[in-house]
Amino acid sequence: MNIYTSENAILIIALTALVTYSMRVGGLLLAGYLPTGGRFSRALKALPGTILISLAAPGFFNEGLIGFAGGIVTVAMAFKTKNVFLAMLSGMLVVALGRLFL
Repeated sequence: MNIYTSENAILIIALTALVTYSMRVGGLLLAGYLPTGGRFSRALKALPGTILISLAAPGFFNEGLIGFAGGIVTVAMAFKTKNVFLAMLSGMLVVALGRLFL
């Protein structure tokens, strides 16, 4: 039995879209019930950064020393310049130069 058919692909895409839409709508509906101060509020404000780090950290460590150096440069530039795009470019430059010369 072949499960990799175009009908199954369309069904999976539709279900994924439905789940994504449901999560977004659910978040909007429940947002009014969340506390606006205290520890929970601070945790919610820190959440985007932690998600970004959890997505980027495996790539940094997978590249070895060059990737780790690129990650450190990216984080340092983000804090110094407050420009995420410039920070990402500088980290990519470090990795590219490291791959070229090492």
